[in-house]
Formats: sequence, structure tokens, C-alpha cells
Amino acid sequence: MTDLPLLTWGLVLAALVLGILAGHFGWGKRWTGHLSKLHPDYLTGLDYLVSEQPDRALDMFLKLMDANAETIETHFALGSLYRRRGEVERAIRIHQNILARKELAPEHREQALLALAQDYLRAGVLDRAEGLFQQVSEVPRLRASALDALRGVYERQHDWQQALGAYRQLASIKAAPTRTVAAHYLCELAALAMERGDLDSARGLLNEARGEALPFPRAALLGAQIAERDLQPALAVKFLRQALTESPTLLQEELPRLLKLVGPEERDAILSELVSQAESRGFDELKRLVFAAIAANLGAAAPLRASIEKVFSQDGTLQAVWQEGPTQSERIAREIGALLAHAEKYRCNECGFSGRNFYWHCPACHSWDSFEAYAIVKLR
Repeated sequence: MTDLPLLTWGLVLAALVLGILAGHFGWGKRWTGHLSKLHPDYLTGLDYLVSEQPDRALDMFLKLMDANAETIETHFALGSLYRRRGEVERAIRIHQNILARKELAPEHREQALLALAQDYLRAGVLDRAEGLFQQVSEVPRLRASALDALRGVYERQHDWQQALGAYRQLASIKAAPTRTVAAHYLCELAALAMERGDLDSARGLLNEARGEALPFPRAALLGAQIAERDLQPALAVKFLRQALTESPTLLQEELPRLLKLVGPEERDAILSELVSQAESRGFDELKRLVFAAIAANLGAAAPLRASIEKVFSQDGTLQAVWQEGPTQSERIAREIGALLAHAEKYRCNECGFSGRNFYWHCPACHSWDSFEAYAIVKLR
């Protein structure tokens, strides 16, 4: 939710004014005898509203609102509205004003702390958000919301051990997300251990990850990296083939790496097996394999020729470049490969973020396992 139209703001403010009046006089009473007693600034605020100055009107009304049982929810609704509009400083000011009240019910104080933490998170002030979420996580009725938000803070800070701890706490109250999230945290920790050269710790963490989720291709990929470091190419090939079987979307990223580890004869056998697997899954998977192979400069590989011809001759978009016929297949594959080298290869299926690099964790919407291989190329 971004900028609201002025008319919408007007309706929101009108509801706000009614809430203020209700808090002062009560819905069950007649207002006629009280309107003359209203503070003059109410009328000033209404004048700002009528003259399409909603921000100034809101400032005026906020000065006049009492944080009592009748109006406190209006404060919270207004703060939430500001946060969603991206006006985080105003949301922070509203929630800080609530917390500054001396006579505030405990449940309202807790709610204000949670709202303020959410404000800081939206503003990117992660250290303040973290402290407040930790405080609110001690409140039983808000524990799940606070812990899940805290887990998100740790993800953004790349503090994977703390993120895993928050996940475990959520699991203890049966409020955790899917177990693949914990498996990813363990893989992140394994990758850090590999950077330190602590391969034994990395192996242990990968075993834990597999205990959280199976199949889990990311653990197999990291296992392949460890095998390569240990000069065990056959084991690395085994792990990579396992990962590609479990997740064909990784073909574009990992196929070149797999084929570098094997000789020419074994390469053709692997490609033939991949073709067979892709055909069994349908035309879209075969197309995925063909694009991954072309991007890896494998357009002339014998096991792929029939598949390339099938994809280019049957796909509605690619038929335009197949007019010259299969005799030109290698040249066309090279041209498409050159285009793919500069294409955006991956896209998040949650938020649409796209780029040339693959991410397990979307940098835009922070979803896990949401990236899929795709390519948009301009065909002449």
C-alpha cells in the first residue's frame, strides 16, 4: 500500500474525527449540546481537511487526541496506516506518544511496543527493532508474532545462528514456518564453516539440514563443494546429480559445473539421462534443460540435438528463429546462447524480483526457495 488518494485520506480522517468525538461524548449521547464546547483546534483541523491538507489536519487532530480506552485503537490504526504508506517517522511518533502516557493499560503498552518495533523494522533500524521484539517476545499473547519478526531481523543481519534459535523457539510453541527454513539456516552456517576451512563442522551442519528437510538439494550442492575440496570428483558428481534430480530449476546454474567434473564419454551419458528425466516431466522441463545447455555452450552436443529441434520447432515463441530449419540449429543455438549470457536468468515467484544471479533467499521479499530459472531474450 503506497500513497492513498486524497478522497481516501478524507474518509480516514473523517472516521478519525468521529472517533475523537465519540471518545469525548460517547456514541449513545446527543452531540448537539456539546459541539459548541469543542476546542477551536478541532475546527481548524476540519478546515485543513476540507482544504485538502490531510497531513496538517492529522497533526492537529493528533494533538487533541487523548490516549484513553475510547481512542487508543484509533491511535494504533493511524500508526499502522502511516507505516503501510511508508511514512515511518510519523508512525514512530504516534507509537512513542502512546508509550509516553503514564496511565496506559499493560496490554496497550505491549501492543505499542510491538507496533514501534514494526516501525523500526520498516525503517531499517534493525538494532532498535531487535531490542523491542526481544522485549515483546516475553509477552505470551504476542510471543509468536514477536519471535517471527525477530527471526526476520536476524535473517536481514545474516545472523543465522540467532535466526535458527528464534526458529527453534517458534517450533516449541508450534508457530514455526516450514522446516526447510531451518534447513536453509543450517546450510548458511555450513557455508560459513566452509569459508573458515572447518569442513568437519560443515558436514555436521549439512547432516542436520538433511534431518530437517528431504529432499533438500541445497545440502547436496554444498556436499559437492566439500567433495571437490577433498579431491573426490566422483562424490561431487554424485551430489550434483542428486541435486539436479531433486530440483531441475538448478540446471542453468549447476550443469556447467557438473560437466567439468566428468570426461567426454561420461558427459554424453549424463546429458542423455537428463534428457530422459526432462522428457518424463513434460515439455516445460525439456525446454528448461535445452536453455540451460545452450547457455552452457552445449548446443552441438549429440544427446541434445533432437531435444533442441523439438523445443525450437514446437515452442510458440521460438518458432520465429527456427524458420531456417534444423540445418542451422547449431548457429541458432550459438546466437541464443549469446543472448542468454546477457539475459536476466532468474526470477522470484513471490515478488517478481529478477536478476542474473540465483538466490536461495530473495533479497527483495526475503522468501526462501522462491527463485526459478527463466530467461527473457529479444528474438529477431
